[in-house]
Amino acid sequence: MTIWQRIRRVLLSVLMILIGMAMLVFGEKAYMGIIGVFSFTLEIMGLRMLWFYFRMARHMVGGRNIFFRGVLFLDFGIFTGSLVWVPKVYVLMYLAGTLVFSGAVDLLRANEARGIQSSWKLKTFQGVVKILIAICCLVFIRSGTSVVYICAVGFIFSAVMNMVGSFRRRQVIMID
Repeated sequence: MTIWQRIRRVLLSVLMILIGMAMLVFGEKAYMGIIGVFSFTLEIMGLRMLWFYFRMARHMVGGRNIFFRGVLFLDFGIFTGSLVWVPKVYVLMYLAGTLVFSGAVDLLRANEARGIQSSWKLKTFQGVVKILIAICCLVFIRSGTSVVYICAVGFIFSAVMNMVGSFRRRQVIMID
C-alpha cells in the first residue's frame, strides 16, 4: 500500500468516525442519515467498479466479474436510497442483513487466510463483531433510538478497523 493510499484510508476513517459521532449526537433523527450514507457508499462503490471496468478491467481475465459487481453495487445503492419512505422495521432488517452478510464474508476470508497460514485473527474479530452488532440491531428493532446508536457504534468500529488495517504490514505470498 502506498503512502497516498494510507493517508486516504486514514482520512476516510476519520470522516467515518465523525459521521458515527454525529449519529450518536442526533439519535433517531439520524435515521435518514444512515440510509443516505449507506446508499451513497454503495453507489460510489458501484460507480468506481464500473469506471475501473471501462478503463481497464474489460481487457483483464475476470473483468466481466468486476462489471457485474459494479452493476450490483449500484443497484443496491439505488434500492437502499429508495427505502426512505418504507417503514423503519424493514429498512433496519435490510441493514442488519447486509451487516450479517459482510460479517460472514469476513469470517470466510479469515478461514481462508488461516488455511494458508496468514494473519486471520483480526479479520475473525471483525466478522464476529459485525454479526453481533447485527443481532443487537434485530433484538432492539422496535426502539429506533437504540438501533441508531448500535449502527453508529458499528460505523465507528468499522472506521477504527479500517484505520488499524491501513497501518498493518501486508504479507506478501511468494510462489517459488
